[in-house]
Amino acid sequence: MKDDFLTNHSSFCQSGQKNPAYALPSAIAAFDLFQKRISPRRPAVFLDFDGTLTPIVPRPDMARLSWAARTVIAALAERCLVAIISGRDRLEVENLVGLQHLIYAGSHGFDVILPDGRVPEHSGLLTDQACLDRAFSTLRHKLASILGILIERKRFTIAVHSRNVPPEHVETIRSVVRQVLEEENPALKLTKGKMVEELQPNVDWDKGKAVLWILKTLNVNSREVMPIFFGDDITDEHAFTRLKDNGLGVVVAGQTDYDRLTFADFRVENSDEVMTVLRCLQECL
Repeated sequence: MKDDFLTNHSSFCQSGQKNPAYALPSAIAAFDLFQKRISPRRPAVFLDFDGTLTPIVPRPDMARLSWAARTVIAALAERCLVAIISGRDRLEVENLVGLQHLIYAGSHGFDVILPDGRVPEHSGLLTDQACLDRAFSTLRHKLASILGILIERKRFTIAVHSRNVPPEHVETIRSVVRQVLEEENPALKLTKGKMVEELQPNVDWDKGKAVLWILKTLNVNSREVMPIFFGDDITDEHAFTRLKDNGLGVVVAGQTDYDRLTFADFRVENSDEVMTVLRCLQECL
């Protein structure tokens, strides 16, 4: 029986409520409560990559998934559905993780394909790359003089990273991104993350909708399976909100992020604690 996860969710679910991360129970210290929220259903695990499976690094090309983390994920994937939903290109994150029997979604869920080849209906709308090409060229030209700037042209998005930029130039970057967005209106939209701004196709889609599409398309029954999303970034809030009625969100928030407001249900401190929770889940299955 198909169980429709695509219920009446807005981009930020009105039935949910934001809480500071420090007020959330730890998924490790309160693992009994975490497990109780799942039981008697089985978990379906959705994982962000950067900042969740790996620590945040100065440049995206420096990220590496540890052997220990890969081992935990592989063991869990033998027992339940596991998917990686990343801002990176799908093929890139697939190569970084290097595991079969997982579902991979890139570009914040815009680039998602199931093992049998099925893709979301909107995928046909993303074939025109001209606006992204123009925006990328303009951004490189206007921001070329800023020290530490990193502009990534991904398959369906453009990421403008300011992590290594002197603070006095960050507002300039934001202003230029807004100008380019206006020039390409209405073809593109803006999504903000931690020290990154991304231009994306102006399609009603995000990580949360990608998760729900995967669940629905695979005929996952919500009475039998509990979807759980682990993520650290602002973009992961879409997944937390869309799972608010039918799943769990676990935010990765260390001490510097304790005051962050989030729709998640539990928290962990870092990627090592994510692995601890995944290991505990695997042992319970």
